[in-house]
Amino acid sequence: MSSKYKGNLDETDIYIIRKLCENSNTPLACIGEELNVSPSTVHKRINRLVDGGVIERFTILFDPVILDLKTVAFVGIELERSALTGKKKEDVISQLMSIPAVLEIYETLEPFDLMLKLRTSSVDTLREIIGNISSIQGVLNTNTILTTKKIMETPLKYDVLKDIKGPNKN
Repeated sequence: MSSKYKGNLDETDIYIIRKLCENSNTPLACIGEELNVSPSTVHKRINRLVDGGVIERFTILFDPVILDLKTVAFVGIELERSALTGKKKEDVISQLMSIPAVLEIYETLEPFDLMLKLRTSSVDTLREIIGNISSIQGVLNTNTILTTKKIMETPLKYDVLKDIKGPNKN
């Protein structure tokens, strides 16, 4: 949870988050009716969750194939020893974040230092982008896993929140 958020999430907060994840366009009046509270109460709760960093942003989901973005790959990056911490690492991450095809960046333990998810229009475009990534100062090696078929891709589902957080945790 965001360190900026003050307080605990209660059942009402979790319900609002779940409803917005299902459809961020759900009218506040509908959510309020289901919770037996006013739309203004729902609005205040949402603002508090946004201000606290719990809700990072509102967005839409669409089929990337519509934009011809059908090639998905995961790229493991090994950083030079000098780029494992500090400014050099921040510079590498900043450059990676500026590449539109890079959808996600994770810091990992082994066998890579960073793991990226990329989506492009073709293997040729992917190859070009990986070449650009390889040329970033501080990147030692890359290793690409090209996917062949999407089986499941979904945002976090809040109806399984308790399962994710583990037993005896609220």
